[in-house]
Amino acid sequence: METAETGREQGGVQSVARIFGIIEVLAAHPMGVGLQRLATEAGLAKSTTHRLLASLVQLGYARQDSVTGHYRLTLKMFELSSGIVNSMDIMGVAKLHLERLAQRTGEAVHLVIRDARDIVYIYKTESGPTRMSSRVGLRSPLYCTGVGKAILSTLPRAEVEQIWRESHPRKLTDNTITDLNTLLAQLAQVRIRGYAIDDEENEPGIRCVALAIPGPSGRADSAFSISGLAPYMTEERVGRIAALALQTRVDILHDLGLAGR
Repeated sequence: METAETGREQGGVQSVARIFGIIEVLAAHPMGVGLQRLATEAGLAKSTTHRLLASLVQLGYARQDSVTGHYRLTLKMFELSSGIVNSMDIMGVAKLHLERLAQRTGEAVHLVIRDARDIVYIYKTESGPTRMSSRVGLRSPLYCTGVGKAILSTLPRAEVEQIWRESHPRKLTDNTITDLNTLLAQLAQVRIRGYAIDDEENEPGIRCVALAIPGPSGRADSAFSISGLAPYMTEERVGRIAALALQTRVDILHDLGLAGR
């Protein structure tokens, strides 16, 4: 027999489940999502979704873009899991492997994280005599970097196209890709071979091999690259470096508990 208290408890569990359902949909759309699509993907009525979203916005866990009307999560959501994030810090896990990779290749190795339509360098190690102009904290667009293309290859096409539109692509070098179809074709190649190439697209004279580090869902928010002077990064050498980098990714994913990726 259901009591009033039991009914309230079940109602509370249902509300919590609905809120987390909305949070999961928002997390799948880091660039923002409209109310109707959010309601559809969460399997809720539009009015219910709007009411629960209002609570998340009021509490500071989500915000609505004043121009597009789309909703997205705020950094406050990530603060809740800071303890877990700190213990599973991608740089802490990857650093030893990337240092070893730099020593084996004699080239500069970078680790980046995605921030909306850009990547931000969070770690750099150099083993050889060549010094790159890159630095920790540097921000670059996703579309014109090897690490960016590696990350884009793990995202749905619709999201890639949205990032492309918001990036306003322009020529940074003679080789920078400014055509969406060309980029999509390259991303298809990245998915097949497992790594991306930056062929002097972001910085003249520099060629990179880059690999995404996918999370449990297959999406990647981080990636690493091996960068060298273009004349020395021949097709044959790129192949050897790519083989070492692919094994390095396996080792990183193993330490992250994602060995099956």
